[in-house]
Amino acid sequence: MAKQLKKAAKTEEMDMLPVMSLMTVLIPVLLTMTAFQKLAIVEVNLPERSEISMDSEPPPPDDNALNLTVAITREYLEIWARGGSLPKEYYKEMWTFRCRVDGDTITYDPSTFEYDDKGAAKNPPKCQNGTMLDGEKFKYSIETIQLWALQKESEEDPGKVKMSVYSKSDSAYLDGNNEFITDLSVVKPGATVATLAESSARKLACGQSQPGVEDICSEGKPAISFRARSAYDELAKTLIMIHGRFIDSPDADNIIVLADDDAAFDKIINVMDRARDAGFFKINLAKLAAGG
Repeated sequence: MAKQLKKAAKTEEMDMLPVMSLMTVLIPVLLTMTAFQKLAIVEVNLPERSEISMDSEPPPPDDNALNLTVAITREYLEIWARGGSLPKEYYKEMWTFRCRVDGDTITYDPSTFEYDDKGAAKNPPKCQNGTMLDGEKFKYSIETIQLWALQKESEEDPGKVKMSVYSKSDSAYLDGNNEFITDLSVVKPGATVATLAESSARKLACGQSQPGVEDICSEGKPAISFRARSAYDELAKTLIMIHGRFIDSPDADNIIVLADDDAAFDKIINVMDRARDAGFFKINLAKLAAGG
């Protein structure tokens, strides 16, 4: 008698509903714990490695090299070249803050601030509406660090702030002798002036806009200003003169910027910008030795 075959039991389908419910809960939780970052790639072109023989002597110094250097100290900017230096450009450091409450800017002398034992300012800056900035965090509101050029007769002389006429686009005006204009009455429609930019001579007018003519008015009134001259402008003017005079030097496009550890980054960037605008495109940074 043939054996009767048993039918295989019917396989039941797996209930995936609990698993899907778990994933539905876990996915939002995992997304909230994910740290999203934007990656930025900065291309850096390093100098090529040259073959150096230990037995060979270093090349002799080039007597025609300019060796231009700008030193940034706490009190002045100084230019060195070929073993000599130009007169120091003394300055008074000023901090300009941006008030969030009204959007206006205020400028203070940082030497006037007094600090407590915890480093908080006892007399923090005040906005135009009287609101006082946070004594501990007010430095984070610094928008720019200005350097007001000083006229000093000696090291002990506290100095007098140099004044100049500035355009409504914040450019210092120069006269026909390439000197800063210090008389507001000279800058008027019909006059010819220049700025620190190359080939910038132009005539002034009020309400006119055409090539070679600068409109110095805004809503029918002159928008020029008479204010403290920037030490950066003094530096730029001297660097432009040096670059034009020593254009044939083998290192005519090179400049070294010296700064100590306490030099604010804003100062270094401004000096580098002025050097680049003057034609010195190869800029090297170096540390200023103590007592410099």
